[in-house]
Amino acid sequence: MGGAQTVWGKIIGYEEIKNKARVLAAIADNILIIGESGVGKRLFAEAIHNQSARKDGPFITIEIPSITPSLFESELFGHKKGSFTDAREDKIGLIEMANEGTAFVDEVADILPECQVKILRAVEEKKIRRVGENKEREVDVRFIFATNKDLWHCAAEETFRKDLLYRIGKFTLEIPPLRERKCDFAEIANGLWNKIAKNYYQPELDYENSRIAEYLLTKEELQILLSYDFPGNMRQLESVLSRVFIGWSNKSFKGSRSEILRRVIDNENELWNSAKYKEELDKKQTKCEKILKLMKEQHQDFWQAIYVPYIRHEISKDELRKIIVLGLQESKWSIKNLLPLFNIKESGEYKKFLNFLHYQGIKLRNMKVGKTEL
Repeated sequence: MGGAQTVWGKIIGYEEIKNKARVLAAIADNILIIGESGVGKRLFAEAIHNQSARKDGPFITIEIPSITPSLFESELFGHKKGSFTDAREDKIGLIEMANEGTAFVDEVADILPECQVKILRAVEEKKIRRVGENKEREVDVRFIFATNKDLWHCAAEETFRKDLLYRIGKFTLEIPPLRERKCDFAEIANGLWNKIAKNYYQPELDYENSRIAEYLLTKEELQILLSYDFPGNMRQLESVLSRVFIGWSNKSFKGSRSEILRRVIDNENELWNSAKYKEELDKKQTKCEKILKLMKEQHQDFWQAIYVPYIRHEISKDELRKIIVLGLQESKWSIKNLLPLFNIKESGEYKKFLNFLHYQGIKLRNMKVGKTEL
């Protein structure tokens, strides 16, 4: 249990997501973790493993994008000596290495369609076959898959097998992007700042006593951070704070700490606001704005305009969130004003609406801007 607590401690904030992950840890079945790059999918997977019945077994990470397609089968399933030119000895595959433990398959959407059927067999029948062998080997592995893509959309476009999706998507854990964690952003940012301070701590600084205040972010600094969306999520936030801390603590940057932070944020804006990134955001924003516009013009309610397309996988979960946020912005961040916008009039419909959002892991109270509580 100590290992689990150690990993949970590395995840700052996200309490309701951690609670769901703890429940999933007790389930023997496979799990699909969904979230943008940098939200901490691997940390959650490791914490789930460390709290599961398999905690004493291996935790093996399989980074799909880093595996050359021609070596995919050899890397995942292993090979027999002499089965191809460079097979100079027998090799155990990554899935077999995870026997009696957990295999964390990162970016599962990147698996080529022709290889997906072999993954399906390993997941469904717990059997693999090394390259060059005729016999099958049984494996006792729990799989935790992760993706930053909408697999249901991929399945609709036939780039991802539906039977594999149904097999791995029974139990899901969605980790929201950092820009949607306004409710605990201060806790997350201060936690990372504190962690960075300890990593770069210099003995001559009395960290525990006289300078403790300097290892917390000021309200001004938090507002500067809140003004930025952090498309790279936790990974990007930690990178930004690390650069600020180093520049501030060793006096390599001129100016106050908040001025240093502004400069670093400006650099991040320049880096991330590329034409491609803006185009993707604008495309998603335009789609969501069109849905809201149609609702108003055609007097459609939430269930017709949003719920039905969502269950048909015509709207992704990220787009669902964005529509809710756009609706709240138009309603001046008032739930009372949001309901008529979505044509939700009866109290029973309101409860149904809240229950649906809750089931999707969306909590209106977590969607706040600055100091405005919902």
